[in-house]
Amino acid sequence: MNYTARCSGTCGTEMCRTNSSVSTQHCTLDCCDSPLCLKLNASSYGDVPHTTVPPTTTTTTTRAPPRNGKVCAAFSCHGDGCFKGKKIVARCIVGYDFCEMKKTGLNYMAGCSRACKAAKPVCAGGMKAACYQECCPATLKASCLRLDGKVHISSAGQVTLAPLLKLMACGVVLLLNYRVSASLWG
Repeated sequence: MNYTARCSGTCGTEMCRTNSSVSTQHCTLDCCDSPLCLKLNASSYGDVPHTTVPPTTTTTTTRAPPRNGKVCAAFSCHGDGCFKGKKIVARCIVGYDFCEMKKTGLNYMAGCSRACKAAKPVCAGGMKAACYQECCPATLKASCLRLDGKVHISSAGQVTLAPLLKLMACGVVLLLNYRVSASLWG
């Protein structure tokens, strides 16, 4: 799957979500007619949030998905360091409690995300494939993304095995110690 955000003369491409069905072919996630109006948060990562289907009446209205109050930097840019100083933020929808910045070649995309546990692979020097530069728990006041060019992947929201492995190792050491002691005394 590839995503592209750009200027266009028309919004003629078929929308990805019509009548609660999702198209997997070439389609448009968002189209608008004013500067900086694209909502590049969750849809940038393939986690297309569910939208409310308008009621079937003579007036067609679409309700915005409910927001959770958390904010993340939200942008798309091209070039090394293009993300530095970006101040544009988006309010996250319910269920999107993390902020991410993803890198593909020299393209960067940032926005709200479902979880940091999906933030793999982590960017490494000279990496050409899509990777995650940053991922952190979203906050209510400001974006948690540092946007300093370094890799920052928070372990919050990830299932981490380190504490469990340490506990198991201590248990094995205690068990072995008990058995050695019992064999020496018995």
